Amino acid sequence: MHVINDFFLLIWGERLSQHAVFDEKHKTLLDQTLSTAFDNFCDGVAILLITSPQNFANMATLEEPKTALNTLFQQSTFSKETIQYAQSQLLGYLLFLGNLQINHAILKRLELLKKEGIISYDTVRSLGSILGLIEEKKIEVASLHVKSATTQENYYKTALHRLLTAIENLKLAVESPRLSERLHVIPERLENQRFSIGITGVMNAGKSTMLNALLGQEVLGTSVVPETANLTLIKYAKNPYAVVNFWNAKEWSKIEEGAKSLKSLEIFVKESREHFGEKFSTLVTPKGESESISVEDLALYTSAKHSDKKCNLVKSVELYTDLKFVQDGVQIVDTPGLDDPVVQREEITLEYLSECDLMIHLMNAAQAATQKDVDFIIDALLYRNVARLLIVITRIDAIKEKELAEVIAYTKRSIEARLKEQNKGAKLDEIIAKIVFIPIAGKLALMHKLGQADEALALGYDMERTGLPLVEAYLEDVLFGANSQKANLIISANCKEIESVISESMTSFEQELHFLNISHEEIEQAYAKNQEEKKVMASFLEQIKISIAQNKEEMQHYFSTLQKFANNRLDTLQNVVKRRITDDVSYEFSKNKKAPKEERIGSIIETAIKDGMVDLVRDYRYEFQKKMQSSLEYMDAKYGEFKSDAGAHHFDARAFCEEHLGSLLIFKNSTVIIAGVNDAIKKYGKNDLSTLSSLLDTLFGTEFSGIKEMLGEKLQKVNQELLGSFVSLCEAPARLIEERFSAEEELIERAMHQMKDATLNREARILEIKEKERVMGIVLNDLSATKEPK
Repeated sequence: MHVINDFFLLIWGERLSQHAVFDEKHKTLLDQTLSTAFDNFCDGVAILLITSPQNFANMATLEEPKTALNTLFQQSTFSKETIQYAQSQLLGYLLFLGNLQINHAILKRLELLKKEGIISYDTVRSLGSILGLIEEKKIEVASLHVKSATTQENYYKTALHRLLTAIENLKLAVESPRLSERLHVIPERLENQRFSIGITGVMNAGKSTMLNALLGQEVLGTSVVPETANLTLIKYAKNPYAVVNFWNAKEWSKIEEGAKSLKSLEIFVKESREHFGEKFSTLVTPKGESESISVEDLALYTSAKHSDKKCNLVKSVELYTDLKFVQDGVQIVDTPGLDDPVVQREEITLEYLSECDLMIHLMNAAQAATQKDVDFIIDALLYRNVARLLIVITRIDAIKEKELAEVIAYTKRSIEARLKEQNKGAKLDEIIAKIVFIPIAGKLALMHKLGQADEALALGYDMERTGLPLVEAYLEDVLFGANSQKANLIISANCKEIESVISESMTSFEQELHFLNISHEEIEQAYAKNQEEKKVMASFLEQIKISIAQNKEEMQHYFSTLQKFANNRLDTLQNVVKRRITDDVSYEFSKNKKAPKEERIGSIIETAIKDGMVDLVRDYRYEFQKKMQSSLEYMDAKYGEFKSDAGAHHFDARAFCEEHLGSLLIFKNSTVIIAGVNDAIKKYGKNDLSTLSSLLDTLFGTEFSGIKEMLGEKLQKVNQELLGSFVSLCEAPARLIEERFSAEEELIERAMHQMKDATLNREARILEIKEKERVMGIVLNDLSATKEPK
């Protein structure tokens, strides 16, 4: 602190009574005054530094020194001690800053005071020599620490870790609050991703045993969660609990309608109504009741033995567990048996399965490939857009090894025979190619997981031989492997978002570097140009908003047209199904003198409806795709010269429609209509075709009325999603244009402020930007590795 000592020897002719040290408590106020009132700061410093023994008495009579003391130190007492303290602290602060621009501004004020005759030439020279001793602070920009991502247990987790590490690194480099917010929401979005596994099979196929083995604990079909025919959704929660969902009144009415044709349902409905009496309406309500309960109490709701018939009224169960298997966003849809007598539960089950990322179908080795099994496999692969199906053959410890190959061969033959019955034999290779067979001994695998390995080994089964590790490896690969379509879509979408943030940040930095190297006049010219362009842009965007509103209204009208199109197609399909039935009945009675087999009638109805629905959804998708492509091309032309500014990219209408319309398939169980048609054929098929025709009209009218209702409900939801996405696509370029102009305006305004801010060290700011650009370059390089599956 020799500068401070030299000052007091030169100006006051004495040394300070104590060692001069800058007190950090003054830094906040001095920084604030310097940054917000630069001229006042420099004026105050100059006035206080010129105070000396020679002019002390005069200075004490003036307001300016007192104001300076109060502004810079919040000190109102003017005395030798307060003045000397203030002078020592100001010199200490100037030494701390090491900013020659500030020192030069103070010196200019001293020159003005000399010119006004307030101080002498010698005073200016003395204070100038003191300020000249203050060295310029060497510019040092702290090097930002960049974290490195590490390899995790699978491709997906490794890629996720890279993304999260990239975001952590970018928090140090991204300055824009808007861009920081875009980064902030990504981890939460990734955390909420879910991977669903659907488990199907007939009763006693071994679903509970295999799931318990995968989970590593006896959770299903045990004393904790007893036997149940309910749909069970298994999800993760830190604190385990369960939610029981009851049928609502509308769903129950469909069950009662089905009971008119199905004896098993009739008994089920009668038993439920009689048992609950007046209490029935408190459990089955218009809205649908749900209860959160402890896992231990689940038996009181789902067990046929312990629930006092309450299980009849339960539609589904959500089981939340803290087990590791479901920790990483994995959800399990454990379905009731395919031979569940409550057909409405099958419809709900198929709805859930349609959203699963992976489906596993279990077959007992001793009774594999039942007709229910085969029909489900064909239905899943032919009509439900299931890309791959894992068939797990259970209880292989109950058969000989040589019999296992025959079970698989028999399953394939059964699929082929069923396809030929449906005139779809050409689809065999396509279907077989989508199936993976894995045999397991589930009970023995569970023994290994529960610490009973000795018992399993005594029976000749180590963990490898149980087959469970193959199932686990398959799940890992399909859900989280490098070829997982969903995993790659998640990683790709979020990777692009991070890259977009980096691109915008770097563009902003490049513009700021440009403004740091041009004159004040050039910055003002840039600002004036930005404001003029902003006016033009605002007028243009108003026109765009009008066009978007018109397009939105037109699209809403088009949905009504598409709804009529779908209903007309369903009317046509209804007539086609009826005609096929009547033609087959006429043929069989005229040629074979007997009614067609019930299985054949069922196959005709199911195949015709499913094929018809697939065609309807395909054509609906095509019609909407055409309309949407046309509307977006119109909007593209509207943007005109602003198009490139909006950063527009190629829009894939087909992929968009497949994504949004993929859930449009209707899952309606045909058991009731098949039973009704077969009953009508028995009564009138031989002697009264006219009555049969009328009765079929009534039966199919009711059936297709239900299909129309289900489709209408789905379309209403899907169309709202489509409309929202369509409007968002139309608005995206406008939003980008507005953001670009706002960002540019903010940048120019900051440049104008920086130009006036004498405290800004331009070289330090340039080095800071370069360091942040370095970090972004490293992150971009790491992200390129994320996009290349190993």
